[in-house]
Amino acid sequence: MSIRTLVGAAMTDTRTDQTRVNPESARIRSALADLAVYRKTYLSGDEKGEAQVFLERLFQAFGHDGINQAGATLEARLRRSTGGKKTTGFADLLWKKRCLIEMKKANTDLKRHYRQAFDYWIAAVPDRPRYVVLCNFDEFWIYDFDSQLDEPVDRVSLDNLADRWEALTFLLPEATDPVFENDLVAVTREAAADVSSVFRSMVSRGIERSVAQRFVLQCVMAMFAEDVHLLPTHMFRAAVKDSLADPHPSARAYDLLFGLFREMNTTGLTAGGRFKEVPYFNGGLFANIVPLEISQPELLMLWKAVSTNWAFVRPEIFGTIFEQSMDKGERHAAGAHYTSQADIAQVVLPTIVNPWRQRIEEAQERGAGGIVALEKLLPEMMNFRVLDPACGSGNFLYVAYREMRRLEAEVHALIADKRRNSNTAAQASFSYVTTDHFFGMDINGFAVEMAKITMMLAKKLAADELNDTATVLPLDNLDASITQADSLFSKWPRVDVVIGNPPFLGRRKMVEELGVGYTQRLAAEFPQIGGVSDFVSYWFPLAHDHIAPGARAGLVATNSIRQNESRLVSLDYIEDNGGVITNAVSSKPWSGEANVFVSIINWMKTDDSHPAPAEKILWVNNGEGRLVLAKIPTSLSPNVDVRTAKSLKFNQLPQRCFQGQTPGVTKVEKGFVLNRLQMQELLDKNDGSGDVVHPFLGGREMLNKTEVDRWVIDIPESDLRTARTKYPAAYAHLKEMVLGIRQAKADEQAEKNESALLSNPQAKVNNHHAGFLQTWWQLGYRRREMLVALAGIERYIATSRVTTVNRPAVFEFVDSRIRPSDALTVFALDDDYSLGILSSSIHRKWIEARCSSMKGDPRYTSTTVWDCFPFPPSPTPADVAAISQAMAEVLDLRSEALANGESLASQYDDLSVPGRNQLQTLHTTLDKAVLKAYHFSSGDEILTQLLALNLELAEQPELAQAPGEKRAIISSHRVNMPTTLEIAKPR
Repeated sequence: MSIRTLVGAAMTDTRTDQTRVNPESARIRSALADLAVYRKTYLSGDEKGEAQVFLERLFQAFGHDGINQAGATLEARLRRSTGGKKTTGFADLLWKKRCLIEMKKANTDLKRHYRQAFDYWIAAVPDRPRYVVLCNFDEFWIYDFDSQLDEPVDRVSLDNLADRWEALTFLLPEATDPVFENDLVAVTREAAADVSSVFRSMVSRGIERSVAQRFVLQCVMAMFAEDVHLLPTHMFRAAVKDSLADPHPSARAYDLLFGLFREMNTTGLTAGGRFKEVPYFNGGLFANIVPLEISQPELLMLWKAVSTNWAFVRPEIFGTIFEQSMDKGERHAAGAHYTSQADIAQVVLPTIVNPWRQRIEEAQERGAGGIVALEKLLPEMMNFRVLDPACGSGNFLYVAYREMRRLEAEVHALIADKRRNSNTAAQASFSYVTTDHFFGMDINGFAVEMAKITMMLAKKLAADELNDTATVLPLDNLDASITQADSLFSKWPRVDVVIGNPPFLGRRKMVEELGVGYTQRLAAEFPQIGGVSDFVSYWFPLAHDHIAPGARAGLVATNSIRQNESRLVSLDYIEDNGGVITNAVSSKPWSGEANVFVSIINWMKTDDSHPAPAEKILWVNNGEGRLVLAKIPTSLSPNVDVRTAKSLKFNQLPQRCFQGQTPGVTKVEKGFVLNRLQMQELLDKNDGSGDVVHPFLGGREMLNKTEVDRWVIDIPESDLRTARTKYPAAYAHLKEMVLGIRQAKADEQAEKNESALLSNPQAKVNNHHAGFLQTWWQLGYRRREMLVALAGIERYIATSRVTTVNRPAVFEFVDSRIRPSDALTVFALDDDYSLGILSSSIHRKWIEARCSSMKGDPRYTSTTVWDCFPFPPSPTPADVAAISQAMAEVLDLRSEALANGESLASQYDDLSVPGRNQLQTLHTTLDKAVLKAYHFSSGDEILTQLLALNLELAEQPELAQAPGEKRAIISSHRVNMPTTLEIAKPR
């Protein structure tokens, strides 16, 4: 039974069971059935007018109140760079980390919009969604690009969605793993395991490895051929079946299997007999046929393999899985690592696709001459040559070829559209991008043969995808294009682009793995490369020297390529010899091998006639953070200029960060600020003045004291008579202490203004103090907006505005009854989660970088720090809980110390002294929790990732979670905890 049948049976059992025991499953099925009826009754399938209605009802069917309530965004803005221009697209729905849904009008062929969906997915950073769905109101095509690029992992019709709803379980309020019926990776693993068992059996009974390898590859091609209709019927399957049914199966297989292979290698169509109408395949794979008897157990293994539908086996990963499982068995096939197409795309798109797209866009813009310009591109595409000098099983070449065929089809379609629009007669064009222009070299002979098969199948699959008239048979003979050779010591063919994933091997393992003789040969051939350079370093200067000015290259390397001697002989060499890095991934886990972190470098060789593009893209944070730079340094870790950070809308609206109150006349006993005795005297008047006397806290007091010992008079009334009658004692105090000072400053300013106007009637005068005099009984800046924001919470977060060099900025909860002075920066946030983010080392790095790079004193203000600081855009409930808990433990420890008379300054000064410190331990735990919420990688500098996040959220403000947003739901919200700064009680 094939894996597709098994999965289908499992799903049937699951549905039956869920319907019986899970009422929610029945509700979902009923709601989805209603959605299908609603669509047919009320919706015509108009993309613009009805998509949001359709999606809203879809989300409701899966148990949400609506799209917004679920946390998804409609019409999400996504910045794309698909050539020479930056464009902005709008995804119909984006639910961070979950899914992206793109709607098309009814009856649209969704295959045509695969590229748009993939581009949107690439652009949807940070927190790129796992799944992408294309929908035309009647069909759902579901993609998981991390595992399967060209084909959806499932296709579900709206009519069947009630029964197949498990394919969309990522839409549930609590997502579960979906069940897909088109998981081609699983099919491929099964097929590789089955075929590898045949190979192992043959080798174990003494068949020469090369003979066994060629036989199984011939079997693989035959199984592919009959399932993708290159053979007239399932001749290979029938041959295996008839052999097993024969009393002498081995002898029968000798005749049937190798008879079929011989006909596949004979020119023309087979005239008659059992293999009538078998076409000629090529003179490569089937040129060397070595007949041998196949044992009955091996025939049984082949029968198991042939029961798989090979049309669903992914050729771009089959070779790698097959090669890894040949000697290690079926279990290894289940866990074999392969390079995903999404990772390969990070080389192919910048080096091949995007430059060609730019040329296509430029040709389109030539108005009436656009047809001619586009037609000129076709022969250039046909002659475009690509090399992978360490091609392995051909995965990079496969992706590059498929992308070039799509680009070519796009040009043909544009020409046809322009001819129709201009009433010009259509002209057929028969030039096609050919597989023999995709060159590969590899030292492994089996990998080379597998790469040839991969590319042969790529031709058939591309023709099917594009519905073109390309002649598939005979398959291209690629013996001259993909060769067994050591590319470090062989001549490379002339090409336009070099791509690939050369082998990784640390310098210290090279002698052990490659042998002394080989390493000595390397040293003689490449004397400039030595030290501790990784083996991958050798391919970079070779690739750069091989390409012409204007040409590009893209290679994958271990992330050590950014460092020390590996960088010196590779990336530095490129830069020193006219190369410019145009697109790079600083560091990310690699799909091709376990526990390997890689860097991906795409570059261009430039000269006066071939300048590099102005903007370069550096991907950080495991490839999910994007920095647009004028220059990418060879370290792939730029000295980040945080001055380029942008203000974030959601940090500003509503306003949450404030400067504290500025009295204007501040000297104690001479103005608005009172000592304990003055405060008590006003309260003793018992005339209402106590209502406008508030505890007052400054930055130094918060850090160095354990109680409040100053108070401030804050009269809200802007009318003198009202202020005097409502608060007589407070008013009298201010009239005595403040009025004279305010009057004197206003008079002095008036004299200066008069003198300035006499000298120059156009002089700009200042009436600052005259304004203060109009409401002299009020604070200079009472910060009404701040007071309104703090009125609804029991505590707020505060920090000293002026940062210190030797002590990290300290953030503390302050009781809302306490008025902050302008020496404090205040945040209208009252939850432990927000305090945890602000108290983390990540926030501290941002403070230090922004303050040190801005002019003036290092002060924490909204404009320098807060407005541009990106909170984690989509923390999970678990992330919020972990940060809240870690911060609560810090608060508890600090509160205990404050109760014992130990100030915050004293507690944090201890962190600069060596030795075990519980406060430091708790902050380390907090930092780990915060780093996890950001999903930042350890391979990139924190500031680099913060800046990338800032720039992305500035472009997509609707995608971020604002500070404090939904905290009643997602945070611990410990508002009943007593403030750590006690309010000094009046006597």
